[in-house]
Amino acid sequence: MSSIFEQFKSRYHESRIQYMATGESPTCSVICSQAPEWNSSKLIFPFLIDNWKHFYEIEFPLEFKNTDKLHPSVLIGIAMAEIYRLCEICTPEIVQVCWYSCLAWESDWWNEDIYWYLQQKFYLEKWGWDKMPRIEFSQSAIEIENNWLPSVNDTYLLAVSGGKESTFGFEWMQQANLPMEAFTLHHAGGILGNNWQEKFPVFDYIRNRTRLWEILTHPREDPAEHFGYKGVRNDPTITNALFLMMVIAAQQGHRFLVLANDKSSNESNATYEGREVNHQSAKGTAYIERFNSFLERKGLPFRYVSICEEVYSIATVHQLSLWDKSILNVLTSCNEAQWAPGSCRWCCQCPKCAFSYALIEAATDYRFAVQVVGKDLFNLTTLEEVWRRATK
Repeated sequence: MSSIFEQFKSRYHESRIQYMATGESPTCSVICSQAPEWNSSKLIFPFLIDNWKHFYEIEFPLEFKNTDKLHPSVLIGIAMAEIYRLCEICTPEIVQVCWYSCLAWESDWWNEDIYWYLQQKFYLEKWGWDKMPRIEFSQSAIEIENNWLPSVNDTYLLAVSGGKESTFGFEWMQQANLPMEAFTLHHAGGILGNNWQEKFPVFDYIRNRTRLWEILTHPREDPAEHFGYKGVRNDPTITNALFLMMVIAAQQGHRFLVLANDKSSNESNATYEGREVNHQSAKGTAYIERFNSFLERKGLPFRYVSICEEVYSIATVHQLSLWDKSILNVLTSCNEAQWAPGSCRWCCQCPKCAFSYALIEAATDYRFAVQVVGKDLFNLTTLEEVWRRATK
């Protein structure tokens, strides 16, 4: 069965990247990041997209007390995550970060990093790599000395998304009695509403067993709607998660920032203009090594690790079914349904739903898979093209 699913997994990732919306995206001249500021427990990042002002807001829970100790080396990472998202929505010629100074190596690092996140968009919309936005940092001051050295222990902060891999990671770490807390980003609240509370029942399961740090992020106004953007939506949650995890880890004293990226993260979907394209590129082994090198050079005491780095999704679902099959009932593995109104957790129309359904049926049985997802996705005519691509 494993060889069949390795073939299916490969075709699924190809199908998924082709499924995503394509089109000619809006462009602009400049995206300018302005200095972030605190408003009570809310951290606000202002941006100018040409002459339009955009605000990205991050709401921390009341237990968070670290608002006056954040170092610019962490703030820039949070700002860059939103810059990447904005560059997908309204691609500029240049990105200006006037409030942050850095040495040449770090400037080069961020200018390479933007490739990891925009490569999928550039491939789907057939833009040349020479159109990649250039990031320019302030030249008016010397590099900020990193005297932010929080005390950390060999404990773990695990990012959970509500999906199969992160839930496997949580259960595995619990059974191994590793000292840990959990962390999640809700791209909700504000203009996006709070439907996520109904869509992620697995978080109740996690809250009952450890502390779950829940962070709300949202724009005051959706830039995609403002600019009439119809292209790829591939929010850079890895960058956002890692730097926001550092904020929590510093207060709580955790060294290890744990994500649950499976083995397929290392596998590209296509080759475009001499460069491999992988829609999960920021999750793979190469990126983990690259990011940890960045942490070391910046003198930050954290380390990024993946709990599922050596396994495919079929193994995580199979193991969850052995531990407690009922856990699969509370997972949310559909990105499309997360944004839809109401409490629906599976759209039953996208490649991710199809792939997850196939995994659950393979690891359990037909009746249980239909119970979890709500329909027999193998027999939906609307998914025939997805199944054809995934099995050819």
